[in-house]
Amino acid sequence: MITRNSRGTIKLDFFMTKRFYWFAAAYFEQDTFQDLKLRTSLSSGPGFQFIDKGDYSGPYLKDMSLYFEGGLAYFNEDFAIAADKTSVRVRTSLKWNWPIFDEKVTFYHYDEFFPSIQNGKEFYLTSDQGVRLKLFGGLVSGFQLTYRYNNTPPPGIKPSDTLFLWTVGYTFDTSRKRA
Repeated sequence: MITRNSRGTIKLDFFMTKRFYWFAAAYFEQDTFQDLKLRTSLSSGPGFQFIDKGDYSGPYLKDMSLYFEGGLAYFNEDFAIAADKTSVRVRTSLKWNWPIFDEKVTFYHYDEFFPSIQNGKEFYLTSDQGVRLKLFGGLVSGFQLTYRYNNTPPPGIKPSDTLFLWTVGYTFDTSRKRA
C-alpha cells in the first residue's frame, strides 16, 4: 500500500556545559490514512549527552553518540473527521548514533515519547531505527524502520503504524567543536 504521510522536525540545542544542554524542538506530522491533517508539538527542556564523539578512542566507537532529553510540550492533533485534541504533554527523547568505517556506515535509533499530563492513559510514541550508507560527498542512502503508536486514535483507526523505508538524502554536520 502506498502511504500518504509526512513528518518534519527542527531542534536547537543550547549547550551550557560540554554535556548538559537546553533544547527547543518542533515536530510536525501529517497522515491521511490516520485521519490526521496535522500533529504539532512544540517543546523545550533539558538534555544530557551520555556519549559524545571522541569519548572512545577505538576505530569503531570514536564517533558514537547517545543523548537523552525531556521537557514540556504543547501537543495538538488536527483531524480531518474526528474531533481535534490539544493537550500539555511531557516530551522525552533518546537518540543513539553509531557511525563506523569513517562514517561510511551509520546505525541509529531515535525515540520520541509524548505522554499526556492531563490524561495519564494517553500517549504517542514514534521510533526510528536503521542503517545509513554514505554514497559519496554528502549523498546518503538508508534503510529504516519507523514505528508509531497512538494509544487513543480516532474511531476506526488502528493505534499502531509500521513503515519500512528506503531513503536517499543529503547530510551535513553543522556542529561546532565544544571545549
